[in-house]
Amino acid sequence: MKGIYWRPQRTSPRQLAVVAFLSVLGLLFVERFPVKVRRPYYEEKLAAARAARQAFEQILLRRLELGVPVDPDADPAGSGLVGPEDTPIASVYGHLPAKRTSVNPNFAAVAVELLREAGVERGDVVAVGVSGSFPALNIAVYVALEALGAEAVVIASASASEYGATYPELTWLDMERVLQENGVFSTRAVAASLGGVDDLALGHSKRGRELLRAAVDRNARPLLTAESREQMVEARLRALEAATGGRPTAVYVNVGGGSASVGEEGDRGRFRPGINRSPPPGLSVDSVASELMKVGVPLVNFTHIQDLARRFGLPQNPRQVPAPGMGRVFVGPAYSRLAALVVFGLIVFALWAVTRFDVGQRLGGSSAAKAPGSDAPEQMV
Repeated sequence: MKGIYWRPQRTSPRQLAVVAFLSVLGLLFVERFPVKVRRPYYEEKLAAARAARQAFEQILLRRLELGVPVDPDADPAGSGLVGPEDTPIASVYGHLPAKRTSVNPNFAAVAVELLREAGVERGDVVAVGVSGSFPALNIAVYVALEALGAEAVVIASASASEYGATYPELTWLDMERVLQENGVFSTRAVAASLGGVDDLALGHSKRGRELLRAAVDRNARPLLTAESREQMVEARLRALEAATGGRPTAVYVNVGGGSASVGEEGDRGRFRPGINRSPPPGLSVDSVASELMKVGVPLVNFTHIQDLARRFGLPQNPRQVPAPGMGRVFVGPAYSRLAALVVFGLIVFALWAVTRFDVGQRLGGSSAAKAPGSDAPEQMV
């Protein structure tokens, strides 16, 4: 009991301060030399990223078969997934750096992580809303859901914002079909809308609307029609309910800024990129996302693409398509358990040595005569 509650007087505060200093050095050592560790769901992420890369290659091949050139100024990576700025089916302004950043197969790994964190398990039904604005991200979501063994129920818009799937001969609905026919994934939209303003292509020319309807027809997708944006939200919800057969929806995934999917321009920015578990306050209109969130369905939102890229360690505006497996979404820094254990052991040993033995006095090199009674034990405090 004496060894527990008493220590020798010769263990001075100066000697304990030395031990504290060594402890700080050990902490700095552990901080300075982290190790790289695989992040959760590594294998699923890598499988999804590889499938996304295969899909990118198939779309580029299809473009070449159609004789549609790749613009090196808009698409320096030569991916074939960045379209021209202005075509009859282009809807609204598109941010070119975001479009280039999205052409990264490792966004499929981001989708895997976000879907897992949102609670998606094998066999779950996941509702998805996409347009042609970010075809590379659509691919990422599709392959991620299949890698997780979830069932995707998709409603797609045929139109696209600038620099998206804006070629009338190769809309997102065409890309989706090509990738299914080539065995990259099996997911296809259960229904389609024209997209654009109010999800009714109100801002498109007559020729543009004809081309969008032709894309829906040649891909044999049911066309959703309505008289207003509000009615289109209802039509989408009915189509999702019919396709799920009454089964519960685990998550809703939105890609881009479709007005029926996430609301009008003022509302879109209120939804955070990534996971949203409740509707943000102050929404001016209803949307598929807000309606589903009211009944407890979380939203995984793929917007503000450059912010998402920074969050998961993916490059901005890459000059070539990154290889699968690159980015902090796969491997991240962590403290070395071995280094931390060694440092902790040394600190414990040093404290034990200076409090139980004469180590502190010897290291201190003091030759002063001991005062009478200096060996008497001192109460610990």
